[in-house]
Amino acid sequence: MSFWFSVLEGLVLGAVLMGLVGFTAYRVGCALAPDSADLLERIVFAGLVGVTGWVALLQVLGLIGVLWLPVVGVCLAVLAGTSLLALPSPAPRLVVASSVPWGLVAVAVPFAVLAAVEVLWGPPLSNSYDTLHYHVVNAAHYLDSGTIRSLPFAQPGDNTGAAPGNGSLLLLAVMLPLHNAGLVALPNLLCAGLLIAVTALLSRELGRGAWPGLVTGLVIVTTVCFFETQVRSAYDDAVGLLGLLAALLFGLRSARSGERLTLLLAGLSLGLAVGTKGSYILPGVAVAAVVLWAHRARPGRGWGLGFIAATLSLCAAWYVRDWIITGDPLFPQTVRIGSRLVFAGLSGSAAAYSGYDQSLAGAVVAGGGSGVARWLGPALLNFGVSLAAPATCLVVIWLRGRARLVAVAALACAVAYAVTPFTGSSVPSQLTGGLRFLLPAAALGVVALGAALPDRWFRLSAVVTLAVDAILLIDVEWSNNFVSVPLLVVAVAVTVCVLAAIRWRGALRAPARRRPVRGAAALAVAILAVLATAHLQPSTSPTPVQRALDTARNPHAPVVVMDVGDVATILGPQLDVDVVAAGDGPVGAERPIRDPAQLTLRIEALHPAAVVVGNVAEFNVVPATWAPPATWRMLGTEDGAVVYEP
Repeated sequence: MSFWFSVLEGLVLGAVLMGLVGFTAYRVGCALAPDSADLLERIVFAGLVGVTGWVALLQVLGLIGVLWLPVVGVCLAVLAGTSLLALPSPAPRLVVASSVPWGLVAVAVPFAVLAAVEVLWGPPLSNSYDTLHYHVVNAAHYLDSGTIRSLPFAQPGDNTGAAPGNGSLLLLAVMLPLHNAGLVALPNLLCAGLLIAVTALLSRELGRGAWPGLVTGLVIVTTVCFFETQVRSAYDDAVGLLGLLAALLFGLRSARSGERLTLLLAGLSLGLAVGTKGSYILPGVAVAAVVLWAHRARPGRGWGLGFIAATLSLCAAWYVRDWIITGDPLFPQTVRIGSRLVFAGLSGSAAAYSGYDQSLAGAVVAGGGSGVARWLGPALLNFGVSLAAPATCLVVIWLRGRARLVAVAALACAVAYAVTPFTGSSVPSQLTGGLRFLLPAAALGVVALGAALPDRWFRLSAVVTLAVDAILLIDVEWSNNFVSVPLLVVAVAVTVCVLAAIRWRGALRAPARRRPVRGAAALAVAILAVLATAHLQPSTSPTPVQRALDTARNPHAPVVVMDVGDVATILGPQLDVDVVAAGDGPVGAERPIRDPAQLTLRIEALHPAAVVVGNVAEFNVVPATWAPPATWRMLGTEDGAVVYEP
């Protein structure tokens, strides 16, 4: 019970922090948006200000080395007070009668409810490999160390420690107050909602109404690729995609209106994307080129330099850090210009996955049609009808209007995807996982096509696409046991209640004013909140790693991890176990030790309390002939990995 109270205390603290962020973001967003802005515009401006502002604040604190909860809280309070005193009160909101079709609401609500139910009440992250392998691990490093200047843990030959960290900093919104990973899927759920709002405003910017943009956003987030990888996970593709589309939106808006601050917000949004994932560098360059081209008639160069500076301000720190520590800003990528080696990176036997990191372009060159055939099946399952969107942009670019700029960006992102590692891998799991890198091209293609199609054809294609998405999604959810019968019952019940409340909201206004009804509603919300915290309570039974730390009488003793996929579980419920790697080179970017005797010596030199040896052969950290010394005692297993006490 005491732990439950500590969880509720963390939830209250998190709500206070997010309340401060929301208050500041709303006032700043309203100051950036024109006085005539409607609710949709204010949501988008405030949402992007909130996300980029949170990441920028934590970057600054992390570079200083004071990324601690009390410091974050004080900074947010100061920023909220400053926004209250220095910024004018938001102008009265322009009230516009809703033109969103009831059919769209009836389709959107079930998807939204299913996503929320899975995030709050579903099994915690059991099917989200990268979340457990490095997303939570990286965020936990920043949480425990208070700095972003050092690399998080990564197994030798792996590149996860050098990954850009904007997405990890966003996870700290729920990890700082709770100090666990129970709600790390929540930021992606919020990003998905904000992404739909961005596509709605982008559609309006391209000459269509907001509701077609809402449909295109719904098409994007209901694909198997997005829903199954981003919902109920800490994957950061949703954050990167949000930044990419927001940068295009604000860039095109600034080109039309001449708003300089909006252009700076476009740069910050682009920096959010590029600083979240290395695979967003090339798509980011494509979007930046489109934004700069849209401003080509503007005199002077200051606006362009400001846009580039804003972009770099939110992403450069990660690549400079990697350059300083590893000697390669794009670690582990090997960079050559002709025959000249610029950055060595990791290659050959030193790199995990080096045998099957082939790009789609490389697979086509090497295998011709067989490479495309191997890729096409998983791509159709993951994207459905939306897979055709980038190809249709070849037609859209010949049409008049600003939609062709989005089409050009979509085609450029498709080319970037084709040359990205793992997109043509011979290993099915890696090829399927790499399909996430196609999200920018597919999303931009859907937006461009939605803006260019006549209304009749748009409605027909939207119905077909959403129907296919729903069928594919239900099949994948059910066949992979991602959703259970109780969860479906809860989702259906909540959906019916929400749709009924929306449909008959006028008749519900009078009862809603009564005190007993409000009290019952508040009680229901409180009960749901308490139930949602059930999965935040970890098991109280000690794990083999915890027993080893207790025996060592040092909770901060190092724990060596080798060939383990689920590293987050090793960190413990409070994410505070000191996991280390036995390799050569800087921490977070080590190379494997291939000699068994040298590996044992390296492990013993670390004086670990425990050694965790998994069976994920892709990492190949443990040589085939290596065996634990006879003096080591096996304590048991943890998520399939054997735990030894040296």
